[in-house]
Amino acid sequence: MNHYFSALKSIGANLLSNRLSRGVVGAIAALLLLPLPSLAHHPLGGQVPSTFAEGFLSGLGHPIIGLDHLAFVVAVGLLAAVSTWGIVIPVAFVLAAMAGTGLHLAAITLPMAELIIAGSVLGFGVLLALKNRPQSAVVAGLAAIAGLFHGFAYGEAVFGAQTVPLAAYLAGFTVVQMAIAVTAFVIGRQLTQRTNAFSIQPAGLVICGIGATFLATALLNAVLPV
Repeated sequence: MNHYFSALKSIGANLLSNRLSRGVVGAIAALLLLPLPSLAHHPLGGQVPSTFAEGFLSGLGHPIIGLDHLAFVVAVGLLAAVSTWGIVIPVAFVLAAMAGTGLHLAAITLPMAELIIAGSVLGFGVLLALKNRPQSAVVAGLAAIAGLFHGFAYGEAVFGAQTVPLAAYLAGFTVVQMAIAVTAFVIGRQLTQRTNAFSIQPAGLVICGIGATFLATALLNAVLPV
């Protein structure tokens, strides 16, 4: 009888785990595939922010309405959830993104930024989909390199801004990226600890699809510029 109840308990746990996994992956897919505005890199419609409020709101909006950036930040958080370095990985990305914005504002150009940003989304989707992933140090290093290019793209929205809106913009995109990454990290970590069967591989496939779409578009634009 005890074996019978143990088997039922195991089956129930597996069903719960599968439902939780599908639910989380579905939520991630719905979030990332929402129809978002086309002005992904210009939350204020291309206008340079001129006040603290405009700078902060622009910083909050940029990583959210830019689907490529949003997908990457979610991927960073999920990878952190299954990595021994944990939250260090999103922190490395966010700090590097700030540095990348600084490079743009200093008029230092990073080559092929859009291609590398799209490739980073695809690459981190692949890492999520893999069963055997690189060591945490490698993931953190890749996140930091990608952060430079994502931050470089963020800099376009505030190029030429004054000090106050610029500082507000940096604060805004730092806060929102950490919030998104930490949320993904906490959800992934809690489900992993609770069920021991949560898989982020399906989420990785969703992010792979987004990255492949952006990469194809970037390649097309590079070959056939408008």
